[in-house]
Amino acid sequence: MRFLIWQTAYLGDVVLTTPLIRTLQESFPDADITFVGRPFIRNLLGGWEGLRLIPFSKGLLESFRIVKILKGNDVALVPHRSLRTALIIYASRIPVRIGFDRSELPLVFTHRIPHRWDLHEVERNLRLTEPLGRVKLIREPYLPITAEEKETILKRFSLEERSYVVVSPFSNFPLKEWSLDRWAELIRSLGKTVDVVVTGTRRDLEKVRVLKNRARFRDLVGETSLRDLMGVIGGSRGVVSNDSSPVHIANALGVPAVTVYTSTSPDYGFYPVLGGYVRNPAPCSPCSPNPKRCKTGTKECLRSVPADLVLEVCKKVLKV
Repeated sequence: MRFLIWQTAYLGDVVLTTPLIRTLQESFPDADITFVGRPFIRNLLGGWEGLRLIPFSKGLLESFRIVKILKGNDVALVPHRSLRTALIIYASRIPVRIGFDRSELPLVFTHRIPHRWDLHEVERNLRLTEPLGRVKLIREPYLPITAEEKETILKRFSLEERSYVVVSPFSNFPLKEWSLDRWAELIRSLGKTVDVVVTGTRRDLEKVRVLKNRARFRDLVGETSLRDLMGVIGGSRGVVSNDSSPVHIANALGVPAVTVYTSTSPDYGFYPVLGGYVRNPAPCSPCSPNPKRCKTGTKECLRSVPADLVLEVCKKVLKV
């Protein structure tokens, strides 16, 4: 049996697909399993035994080429719901094609599973296995990193395991970012009892400079590769983040996380499976799972969560 899993969405979405990979490996130990995702999967999932990775950049010519590569698979499980994905899966002529009924072209799937917002994303993805009969469901996310690799990363950044908390104040979606003033207030409070490490990418350098004028912390923004980030998060006491991928990376490494919600909501099913969260009290929140513009023009939700409320959750979840 040859299985294909297709998830070409964002980093956090891929992490929340890992229970689906684990479930297939546990239930069909002799099967060949292929995973298609964005190029970052080489680093995120690299070293996963028994898993074939096919990076996909969503280019037009690449879309035609990948159809030939995918032919020969027996079953496709497709959490991603885009039109491009549906067309490629259909053109690949995989006999059993399992997707969601809210996909942009649901008729291409031989089995259409009802997409429910009231479930956690892990549970939504696992429902794609229903047409396969009885399987052993594994619900815990997982990322492959060895203790030796983590130790090497921590040593390179002069970090002592479990001595610090990771704060991730940034996101691909600006409307998911709690205000810098609130983050600074929280970091100052956390810093009284535990070291704080702030992470982000190079595109966040200007924002972290502003944040450094308001609070003291260890700045690793723009300094970590994806594997480095996994090691830094894996060695921490916990993560505090917007509704973004560091939450799910933490959980996949057995580390608790706290999510601060702004324009999104835990009701969409992307809350921590290990940890806690703070809902946004703004009357206009939530907007959508991936909001691109403020529907009121006020951006009230970016400021409406008080820092002391987040601190209380951090104390309970992260033991700081």
